[in-house]
Amino acid sequence: MGRKKRRTRKLNGAGSITKLSGKRNKPWMVRTPGEIQIDGTIKRTVLGYYTTSEEAEIALAKYKIMPFNIDEKNTTLNDLWKIWYEKKQAEVTKRSHERYYKSYNLYLSHLKNKPIRELTYHELQQAISVPVKGTSKYLKTLLNKIYKMAMKNNIVDKDISELLEISQKKSVTRPVKVIDIKTIKKIRKYSNENNCTNKLKKIADMTLIMLYTGMRSGEIRSIKKENIFFNENYMIGGIKTEAGKDRIIPIHPKIKDLIIFYYNEFPNKDFLFSQTKSKKAFSEVTFVNNFIEFRNLLNFTNNRHACRHTFITELKKLNVTESKIKRIVGHKSLDVTDGVYTHYSPQDLLIEVKKLDYGD
Repeated sequence: MGRKKRRTRKLNGAGSITKLSGKRNKPWMVRTPGEIQIDGTIKRTVLGYYTTSEEAEIALAKYKIMPFNIDEKNTTLNDLWKIWYEKKQAEVTKRSHERYYKSYNLYLSHLKNKPIRELTYHELQQAISVPVKGTSKYLKTLLNKIYKMAMKNNIVDKDISELLEISQKKSVTRPVKVIDIKTIKKIRKYSNENNCTNKLKKIADMTLIMLYTGMRSGEIRSIKKENIFFNENYMIGGIKTEAGKDRIIPIHPKIKDLIIFYYNEFPNKDFLFSQTKSKKAFSEVTFVNNFIEFRNLLNFTNNRHACRHTFITELKKLNVTESKIKRIVGHKSLDVTDGVYTHYSPQDLLIEVKKLDYGD
């Protein structure tokens, strides 16, 4: 026969604590005081399971002082994250929004299914101590906001996020390696041999466009169709700096067909590269994740920033002037007269870009 459950007797209406049989990490079960239902039956809900009898006693005592909805007790970190994320989507900049999303998925997602009431200071501190200072600060801010929401809705009775300490790790700037010709040929081959139903085909094509334009990944994702001029072979786009925004981006002959294809792929969408199920621009998180998958598939180690470095390096090898290179990629010129008195037409810049040939 199995051992009987041990029960700590309480006064009627005070709830109960029971030690369950067998080997369990949390053998002490706490149930709430009974509630009489309409049909006359008594409903007693499990409050939780605890490691020691002392923890169980404390949990029951806290519940009697401040009863809470049992469903709220089971509210997970991910439940609150999704509510906050959707709510804040229209309130923060797109860049901040994507950074919160990326930070959460990289450093907090392993805790997402845990009820927020059960999260410990140690678990959260360990999570935000992993990244460098800037990202750690973002994570603490995010947790502050989530706990504030939980406090307002009586899901937790204390905000442990206030106690968290930001990581002091410094980011290490690693030199970016240019992409070698052999790898570029592999990317082109993959592009030619796969169709648009393959999500990595799009990444291959975006990579080729970046290699032949010097665009950042954020720039290629935000190019609008209305700013593409096929007859004159250039686009208008760019982000970050004043020199980088709304600049002329020549269209190299080797990528023109790719741009035409994506221009016509979804006629009702504004961006050259859009989300599959919406009209929004292709997200950074989707691009980064797919780029890493693509990179691993083709077995090369360069990051997405290497496309821009490769483009600039090759133009310098071709003796294109510094002034024209900066105008094409959107770098500010230190020469004041260059910025004020030097004017280049789209054709002037296209002539230089057409010299580029990776042999693909």
